[in-house]
Amino acid sequence: MELYQDQFSSEHDFPHQTETQKTLVIASTVRSGSHMLGHVLHETGAFGFPLEYVNRKNLDEWKLRLNRKTLPEVLDELRARRTSPNGVFGIKVHYSHIEEFGGFKAMCKLLPNPHFVLLTREDVMAQAVSLAVARQTGSWISQQGKPAADPEYNFEDIEAGLRRVSLENASWRYTLAATGSKYMELNFADVKTNTANSVLRIADFMDLAVESHRIPPTPVTKKQSNILNKQWQVRFQQEFNGDDELLRFNRESFWHKLSKKLS
Repeated sequence: MELYQDQFSSEHDFPHQTETQKTLVIASTVRSGSHMLGHVLHETGAFGFPLEYVNRKNLDEWKLRLNRKTLPEVLDELRARRTSPNGVFGIKVHYSHIEEFGGFKAMCKLLPNPHFVLLTREDVMAQAVSLAVARQTGSWISQQGKPAADPEYNFEDIEAGLRRVSLENASWRYTLAATGSKYMELNFADVKTNTANSVLRIADFMDLAVESHRIPPTPVTKKQSNILNKQWQVRFQQEFNGDDELLRFNRESFWHKLSKKLS
């Protein structure tokens, strides 16, 4: 995967160091629109710059550039550079990234006063297709340049993505609820079609003031999906045999046994 190089630019650092009072955590899954939301929030100057700092490849590069050896050291340096003047540091975290922190509780200790925005897509089928395309092309965001390869339809890739997205969405909701974390839910479609209102909802949730003239009326990143995504989605749904394979799998699983106890 080619790195998104603009994330490392010092142009995104704030001119003065500010102590972090609150952390905005975009709690997301792959292909949920978190990159789009992070850039919208960055434009306001009130949410730091929420980026995927703990993605393994990004983190390795940050360690090199900052001359730091551990994740806590990298985060300390990033907070010093990327905390906005109102005391807010922003970061986006896919559920799969929590392991990098050493677990959810360890993550919360490293992110002062975390406020979670759970970003999801209603159309998880489209999300799974988008994941399959990105994995093949290596193009996860529009700023990464030309795709490394032309994608080819693969039923198993899409099916695996659908399972992953569904499981990680449920895992976020379970973890945030079980830990009593401060969180709100936001939908990908709302950010696309009602961008300003989405920003104001987040500001209200975090008790922040945002200058209205700095709120983008529309997303500031480019759309990546095209007619190919829709064609793959239709083909997958036609090929799916209709059997509830997940339920069949769960007959022998912990979740099935748990549901029987609760029924």
